[in-house]
Amino acid sequence: MRPENPEVVDRLAAEYVLGTLRGRARRRFERWRATSPLVEERAAFWEDRLLGLAKGTKALTPPPHVWEGVRQRLGFVERAPRRGNLRVLALAASIAVVAILGGLLYWNTFGPQQLTQVASISAPSGTRVWTVQVFRKTARLTVRAGELPVTPAGRDYELWALPTGGAPVSLGVLPRSGSAQRTLTEVQQRALASAPQVAVSIEPTGGSPTGQPTGAIVFVAPLRSVT
Repeated sequence: MRPENPEVVDRLAAEYVLGTLRGRARRRFERWRATSPLVEERAAFWEDRLLGLAKGTKALTPPPHVWEGVRQRLGFVERAPRRGNLRVLALAASIAVVAILGGLLYWNTFGPQQLTQVASISAPSGTRVWTVQVFRKTARLTVRAGELPVTPAGRDYELWALPTGGAPVSLGVLPRSGSAQRTLTEVQQRALASAPQVAVSIEPTGGSPTGQPTGAIVFVAPLRSVT
């Protein structure tokens, strides 16, 4: 089995970050992450969104009436729960909350979408510089920045689709950190549909003034279909 189905990869990535992916499956996922740009991107996505939920949280001891309500719902009213039972219930409640939050985040982000193309733009050393994702159904493009080289003063990096038999089509200025999303125009969608590669050029701040690359092309990467 190889990590080719984007929906399966995304579900496994969420389980991996939550910690519910265990044993052999977890080790296999970690091997995939080391060799697959798609797996690395989805794991990084869920780390950004789920691990951030834990920041600043504090352990709380539920008040007695909460556990009394749980006991009544589970039919344990006639005997007091042992300390071990309380711990099990607390753990189960914590897992449920995290799972619900993860599910909501997954649905809000990917429920109506489907990843169709991905490009991993890397330096010659192998360091990931940007990851580009295309969601054709919703005409959206997302870019996640990695470890960028130093940007020349007064310049920006600009992303281009390289359609077969056509001129480069700008996909916008690339973020220097974090991630960015944008809605694709019809021209950009057509260019991406027939583009086997994307490229990055160095342009004046704000992007090329001509609609075509004016500076050096510093990166070229394959654009892979994942559907």
